[in-house]
Amino acid sequence: MNTPHATAPPVRWRAVAALTAVSTFAQIGQFGFGFMVLPVWLAHQGLDAPRAGLFAAAQWAGMFIGLLVAPRLMGRIGAKLTVTLGLAASLVAYASFGAVSWPAWMLPGMLTGLGIGLRWIANETWLYSLVPADKSGKVVGVHETLIASAGVLAPALAVYGDASGSLVFVAGSLMTFAAALPLWLTRSSPSLPVSTPVSTNGKRLEPGPIVCLGLVTIAAGGIGDGALYGLFPLFAESRGLTAAQTATMLACFGIGGMVLQFPVGWLADRCGLASTVIVCALASTVAIVAFSCAPTASLAYVGAALLLGGMNSAYITLGMYAAACSDKQAITRNMRLLSLAFTACSIVGPLFAGTAMKALGNDMLMWQLAIISGALMIYTLGMREGHRQARQRAPSAPSI
Repeated sequence: MNTPHATAPPVRWRAVAALTAVSTFAQIGQFGFGFMVLPVWLAHQGLDAPRAGLFAAAQWAGMFIGLLVAPRLMGRIGAKLTVTLGLAASLVAYASFGAVSWPAWMLPGMLTGLGIGLRWIANETWLYSLVPADKSGKVVGVHETLIASAGVLAPALAVYGDASGSLVFVAGSLMTFAAALPLWLTRSSPSLPVSTPVSTNGKRLEPGPIVCLGLVTIAAGGIGDGALYGLFPLFAESRGLTAAQTATMLACFGIGGMVLQFPVGWLADRCGLASTVIVCALASTVAIVAFSCAPTASLAYVGAALLLGGMNSAYITLGMYAAACSDKQAITRNMRLLSLAFTACSIVGPLFAGTAMKALGNDMLMWQLAIISGALMIYTLGMREGHRQARQRAPSAPSI
């Protein structure tokens, strides 16, 4: 007698859409206002550069702590409550700023980062655990496009309103609270695997080649994000750009990051991770060189800025793609590894870039980014060639 084939459970696309909405609203409220607009408010309160640097370090440190503790919290209270705690941490932070002053601002600063760290791991692990592997690229592309809107919408709202007043706290709180609505309308999934995954013979399951390539790629994205957005004003000043022109270029980076993520995800689904990383690294290198050489305010300058911002964000998208299409039993571990790599490199990137710029001039910012993208392309080509040779020796070896 023939036994019926087990059918895969239906994909919960409504839950996928709801959790994507959670990420979008929360990213605008927590990151857009908390990490991009809040420093403007602090500057209006008279915070100087050294203290602003300490505050930024406190935010990133809080995020790092959130990334570390999120898997354990998910194991104890589940993904939904962990995301809720992340949103609540940001709401408490926004409510606290008006009641304290420096140096007590460091504590709510850490809370803003902690909230992002908890929400990032718990919500995206839950989200990508629901997505079939063959749709991972498209879903990740849409997700990253929507959360990239935080880098455009939050500063635009701040310009329209008054970043020196209470707008940052009111708007940030409203957007963060809005994220809780689709979260609590979504039915919880069965418990996600949060412990260290093991193979059938009881040994620890190590990250596969896709996750390893995702780690290298997202690390390059973290270095680029931290250095580009943290130090671009110095590069722009050395090129004679006005404050308005600098803001316009930053907006171009953000717009490029929004519009190019779905095509990147689609390409990853069609051609695989390694091929997409090679294409994006090549495009990024070309964009950086063009941006450095093109005349200021020319059409080529704007086009290179759009492509540069899009490709830098593509590294993050491809890192998340690596986690989304990896073994679902290891998705929490993989998300944690990737997000920790991104956050750590976002801290390290500006430190190295700033030192090089001080020693060799502000133009070193772009040349360092070009070197990183070129090195990533060469690394991926070598990795793919190594796996091609391995498949020739053992045809069952996994491809990337």
